[in-house]
Amino acid sequence: MQLKKSWLAFTGILATGALSLSLSTPAIAAESNSTPSTTEIFQAPEDLSSVRPVLLCRYYHQQTPEEQQRFYNRVDSLGLLSHRDYEMMSEGKVVVGSSLCGMYMTKGEPLFEDGIQIRPLVFKVVHVYDDEYIVTQSGMVMEIHERVEGQMPPSIDGSAPDVAPPPVAPRTR
Repeated sequence: MQLKKSWLAFTGILATGALSLSLSTPAIAAESNSTPSTTEIFQAPEDLSSVRPVLLCRYYHQQTPEEQQRFYNRVDSLGLLSHRDYEMMSEGKVVVGSSLCGMYMTKGEPLFEDGIQIRPLVFKVVHVYDDEYIVTQSGMVMEIHERVEGQMPPSIDGSAPDVAPPPVAPRTR
């Protein structure tokens, strides 16, 4: 009986260690929703076509100026920046109507992100930065709130928006 308890304890410790090791590897950390630590620098391969575009946007600020230009050229060729992004990136501002990629390239990686799915393929996310909360929905900046000490951040409303019925009356048999 004692051997069985110690074996279960050993396998539990081993499984916990393996899980923490697997979550700390860069390949898994890049794919997870959590933000990796800022001490890790994203190393892009020579061929940027194999890298997910959102990673190019997200880690743009960590790169050297030569790498930033390479990342910018790739993102620009994919058409991921809105006209507002081109205007506001030089000023270092994010405005309503900016794209998610433009927000990441302008502000850098957020301190924290939290989001929900409000409909199929429609996600609403709050990005927390030092000076503001930015709310994105389906890849576009929808709201910007100033981050003031002592005030609560904007909540993500979990209710689904009203959807109109189909324009054609359903068939009855």
